[in-house]
Amino acid sequence: MLSTSLLLSVLLILVVGKALGIVAEKVGMPSLVGELLTGIILGPVALGIIQPAAAGAEDPLRFLADLGIIFMMFLMGLSIDIESVFKTNARSATSITLIGAALVFTFSTAIMAAVGMALGQDIYFSVLQGLIIGIGLTSTSTVIGFRYLTDIGDRFSNVFKTLVAVEVTDGIFSIMALAVLLSIVGVISTASGSAIDTNGFMSEIGWSTFKLFLLMLGFIIFVIKFGGVVTDTLLGVSRKSGGEQSSQAIITLSLIVLFGVATMSDWLGLTYVIGAFLAGAILAGSPYTSTVIEPRIKAIGYGLFIPIFFAYTGISMDFGALLQGPALIVPGGIHLPLYLLLFAGLLVIVMGGKYIGTIAGCALSGGYKDNEPRRIGFSLMCAGEDALVIGGIGTSVLLNGSPLVTSELLSIIGLVVLVSSLIAPILIQRSFRDQDYSPPIAPRTKQSLGGKPKGRVKGL
Repeated sequence: MLSTSLLLSVLLILVVGKALGIVAEKVGMPSLVGELLTGIILGPVALGIIQPAAAGAEDPLRFLADLGIIFMMFLMGLSIDIESVFKTNARSATSITLIGAALVFTFSTAIMAAVGMALGQDIYFSVLQGLIIGIGLTSTSTVIGFRYLTDIGDRFSNVFKTLVAVEVTDGIFSIMALAVLLSIVGVISTASGSAIDTNGFMSEIGWSTFKLFLLMLGFIIFVIKFGGVVTDTLLGVSRKSGGEQSSQAIITLSLIVLFGVATMSDWLGLTYVIGAFLAGAILAGSPYTSTVIEPRIKAIGYGLFIPIFFAYTGISMDFGALLQGPALIVPGGIHLPLYLLLFAGLLVIVMGGKYIGTIAGCALSGGYKDNEPRRIGFSLMCAGEDALVIGGIGTSVLLNGSPLVTSELLSIIGLVVLVSSLIAPILIQRSFRDQDYSPPIAPRTKQSLGGKPKGRVKGL
């Protein structure tokens, strides 16, 4: 039910978030930094104007934030154009993603599990926390790299093409890993903690994961193969309406596909997040995606729901607990807060792991010269907004009555995103200024020679 407080909260989030988002973009950072700061400023950390609802209580603002997650995953699916992207960069993008993700995932899980056990948590719970945080932090924000390359007029270099491809492979890896993890959580949540047989338990997890893989594979094939045919047919019928009515019909149909596939996915136990991503993938190849669907869905998502999600994430952060929580006592009687150490460790792991993974992936795939691997590495060092999305999902996943991602852990994830967003632009600029650099010009086409164009160039 709408209330004055809810309307006021939405108003403040949109006004302050837009202002801070513009400021963030002016200084070369993604707008999500400003939207996160909006939540921190309006939330209990600073002004306390907006308060998150108590655990278990109904929170309409959280509902709007969850819709932001759905729209983000839908837009991620819409951006997946595997056939065109992977014609020239498949091997390098896959190598960079897998090596970097393996480093970040492994060490993030290890340090989170160690800290969790130091806090007195159950080993299974601590490991699962590490897994979901590790999966979230494997995602990369390419916004800063794209922004810098676009500003200097570089949209045709090997660096730019690789960033586009890695954005796709990162998204696929994150969504698949998240689906497997949620399946494992389902197995553990139904097991009795006092009667867990390790061998049988691991066997059950393996079998459950294998069934999930088959289910996902079958679901993806069915949805992409038959859903795409049905969708294209319906979109063709909608087009006959003509004019603005045609565009409205296409958007309505796109939303029907989004919530229909999300509902089906959740019913099958794959979660609505997977369904929202697949719904976008269904429509990615539509002739109306770049001209009608994506621009208008972005207007809906980034105009309302997604800023609310990032702001709500900032509202849910609890920085005081990071300093007041359990501490590690080192020689000299110095108390080092465990959560603060966890933040520092995750920041180093994320930025270092992605950079090393990029250098190794470029060397393995070959085809790069001069400082290209270094520039790509610095462009991929920023933790992505998907980390916050996955962290937000983790706050609603309960295991033995406790959320998998607590407010303290969500605060740490947010800090990693913020700090890496501040450091990455500096390193990117230095990597391009260390020697004379001239952006490559656009390839010559019939259009540039005075002939008729064969087709439009799809932008980001």
